[in-house]
Amino acid sequence: MQLMRKFIIILFVLTSYSSQAQNTKIIVLKQFLTDIIKLDGKVLDKEQPIASINEIAKLKADKTIEINYETIGNALLEAKNYKHCLISVDGHTLLKVVSFKDSSLSGTWHVATPLCKGYVQKSGVLYEKKDYLKNLIGSPDSQIRTMYLFN
Repeated sequence: MQLMRKFIIILFVLTSYSSQAQNTKIIVLKQFLTDIIKLDGKVLDKEQPIASINEIAKLKADKTIEINYETIGNALLEAKNYKHCLISVDGHTLLKVVSFKDSSLSGTWHVATPLCKGYVQKSGVLYEKKDYLKNLIGSPDSQIRTMYLFN
């Protein structure tokens, strides 16, 4: 009986911790987007918040561009005309451009990629990243990369 009670307490603590971590991810992402998209009252998926944000961004962006090997150069040029540029990779990475002036040439993408910061979700954990776009979105492949432009 004593062992069962300890097991139940441990299970309860772990469940509470997991729920708190999920809520923390949502709070962090809402703060990250505060000057771009207002998410007040929006329900985000606790397991896949970036996927939820992608859906909201599609509706609120002034322009949406799918990024691939052929389109990235023109997309980055166009993004310079907007106040904010978000870029997502599938439902696991969300970035915003920090500086188009601070850029690094990508041998894989064949364009200069801007400095970005954002979050990558791996195994349910949100990791903060700051690097050049080429290092955050990986090599051209079948993943869906989307640019959301806002004024």
